[in-house]
Amino acid sequence: MKKLLLCFCALFVLCACQKFNIGPKGEGEYVIGSATVPFEEANISDMRKKALKQAEYNALEHAVRVFLSSSSTVEFPANVKNEILAKPNNYIRRSYIKTQYRKGENYYLEARVMILVSDLATKIKALEDSAYVKKTNIVVASRETINDTVVIKQYCRQGIYQALKNFPYTLMDGGNLSQSNLDDYTNLVDKAKKEGARFIILADAAAAPLENVSQIASGFKSIRARANVKVVATNNYQLVAETAQSNSGLDAVEELAAQKALTNACEAAAKTLAENITLAVNSAKTFTFIVKDVNTIDRLEQLQNILRELREVEDFTLKKYTNSNATFEVQASVSTSEEFAAKILRKYYANFSISKTGPDLIELQFI
Repeated sequence: MKKLLLCFCALFVLCACQKFNIGPKGEGEYVIGSATVPFEEANISDMRKKALKQAEYNALEHAVRVFLSSSSTVEFPANVKNEILAKPNNYIRRSYIKTQYRKGENYYLEARVMILVSDLATKIKALEDSAYVKKTNIVVASRETINDTVVIKQYCRQGIYQALKNFPYTLMDGGNLSQSNLDDYTNLVDKAKKEGARFIILADAAAAPLENVSQIASGFKSIRARANVKVVATNNYQLVAETAQSNSGLDAVEELAAQKALTNACEAAAKTLAENITLAVNSAKTFTFIVKDVNTIDRLEQLQNILRELREVEDFTLKKYTNSNATFEVQASVSTSEEFAAKILRKYYANFSISKTGPDLIELQFI
């Protein structure tokens, strides 16, 4: 009778853990995954297995993206695809169907999937250490005109990429600008920050012919371009640097001459700004930021979103996640760890309590 009672107690505890998404601390944490597959009335069992498998994969993919993300949404590197996403069984302990139902011609399934988060975090860190060089994200956008006509070619941006290609920056295409974008770039800065960029480069480049007797006689077209380029910090909208450069392009084809002129002018401008960008990158203070009792991937993602929303935070990287405790490296434009902790608690006092601070250390606890 006593053994039977113990068995009932063990079964109750197991069911309670499943019900409330409680996993063994340090072993894994439950992540919600969902999938939709075509409904197969003649093969319900295989259809359900296929949907559960996809839901498990989607849950793992979600967890991987959280661990990879610093301040940005990150594309999956090839080694992560090959070493983790291609081997999902290495990081999934078990799963339980939470919801399932037919949805028109499709079948929807939602599952609680226990991800071995400690193993996953360790593997991602090892892959990053072996093959990943952290770079500062910079969005590059331009407005380019030839003879006062807007062109959508990326001549100017090509010059900026050429000038900065050997610097530790990841240059992200911000597309074509309008005049209103240049007059008020607030929305552009906000968008760049959401994309994980610390800075945005805004270029206004214009090209027009230089007519003279020699070029008419030679058959070559000479084009002169002027580029006004500014760099803006996404965390506080501050102008980091600004310059204006002119350059020429010569070719028998006028369009090619204009292309050369725009590219050369913007390349010269970007080279002038490179030192200012480097100084701005290194101006932020680096802190070790530890948060205890995070407990779920959802709360870890919520924590990352809080860091993204703080204007003082310029960049951050998740360095370690073990036993539900997260350790970040944070670059922030504040003087002390106490000031940084105060910024967080002032806005998110309901989420955290402070454990301790040091010269370059902030330790909080998730409530």
